[in-house]
Amino acid sequence: MKITLDKQGKNVIELGLEVEAEKVLKVYEQTCRNLSRKVKIPGFRPGKAPRRVLETTLGVEYIKSETLENMLPKLLGEAISSENLDIITQPEINKCEFELGKPLQLQAKFEVRPEVKISDYLGLSVDVVETKVPDDALASMLDNIVQSKITFANQPDKIVEMGDNVLIDFECFVDSKLIEGGSAKDVVLEVKSGNFVENFCEQLVGHKNNDNFEVKVNFPANYRNKELASKEALFKVSLKEVRNKVAPPIDDELAKSVGVDSLDELKKLLMDRLEQEAKQKTRQDVQKKVVEAVVNLASVDIPETMIDRELELLLDQVKNYLESNNQDFEAFKNTDEFNDLKAQKLEEAKKRVLTSLVLGAIVRELKITVSQDDLTPYFVDLMQTYNISANDITKNENIRRQVMEEALTGKVINHLVENSKVNYIKEENS
Repeated sequence: MKITLDKQGKNVIELGLEVEAEKVLKVYEQTCRNLSRKVKIPGFRPGKAPRRVLETTLGVEYIKSETLENMLPKLLGEAISSENLDIITQPEINKCEFELGKPLQLQAKFEVRPEVKISDYLGLSVDVVETKVPDDALASMLDNIVQSKITFANQPDKIVEMGDNVLIDFECFVDSKLIEGGSAKDVVLEVKSGNFVENFCEQLVGHKNNDNFEVKVNFPANYRNKELASKEALFKVSLKEVRNKVAPPIDDELAKSVGVDSLDELKKLLMDRLEQEAKQKTRQDVQKKVVEAVVNLASVDIPETMIDRELELLLDQVKNYLESNNQDFEAFKNTDEFNDLKAQKLEEAKKRVLTSLVLGAIVRELKITVSQDDLTPYFVDLMQTYNISANDITKNENIRRQVMEEALTGKVINHLVENSKVNYIKEENS
């Protein structure tokens, strides 16, 4: 097999192959034998139909296409391996001349990983702010628990004030007609400015239990229902209850309500969690600082195609998020907000590609590998997060490849951190 290489652009290689006619014919004949066992041909037992009958029945071009499908992955793999090419895209076949009795002529184009130049990346010194638990963090967590346990008590004689909670029924009319979906019962509403519809809550103030009254508002111009945008609406409101929040005291009973025996034990558990989160934040900051310092040492000419693919991936994530929330991505693309977001994502894409290339180069230079023990925690996390079985992971090559890349990235980052000098400094506001 003859191999030629032609470099096109920064990282595009055109690979030319010429495969001996005899070798191609052997694969063609083997393809015929395989097909004869699969295709039912009248008058012949499976596997016994001769080549000429198969060619007449199936057509030479079809058999040639099957032959190519069988040959190409192996041929390209051998050529890429023998030339030590680090490809990052699937080969694109742009020429194929296949005639029985003549050498196979093939041309394939693909991108290779750009060269990364980097040295002296071990032993770097970085300054990292050590995260500490804020003085009010424990009180804040206790308050969150209190807020989750708040109940509401009806106040029969209370007059509605801003900040109260009310239970109401309402009907909404526009142009004297009850709008579709415009009535509801037993709606719990916090009376605060801007809640529900602009200027609605302000008109509840001063009323009390069992009051029936009308509220007039204007739907905003950007209201989600375009048919109602900017129109005046009349709400017929029935105020059923004025409610006050009842917050439980911070004591042993509060602790027991979340499954802990005492308030002291609850405080200890929460403090342990806060300290663990602070340590985790510090570890993440160390990793980020070390990786940034290493990446800044590297020199690499990144092809635009790599950045474009990464940007497309990031925008697909935005699209999936919007569509999962019933928002129109195509409409969003026509806004200034999208243009700003795209610019941000472009910078993120550049940074992600650069970081990936640098870390990948270090993995190959240091010959870092991962074992099954390294992969197991990632698999367990996947199984718990997405409720999938080990068998599902084993069968999905894409998942295994992603886990392998994540594990390698984690391992090389840990290696860089272990071989760096970290100077911990106090938080600026401390």
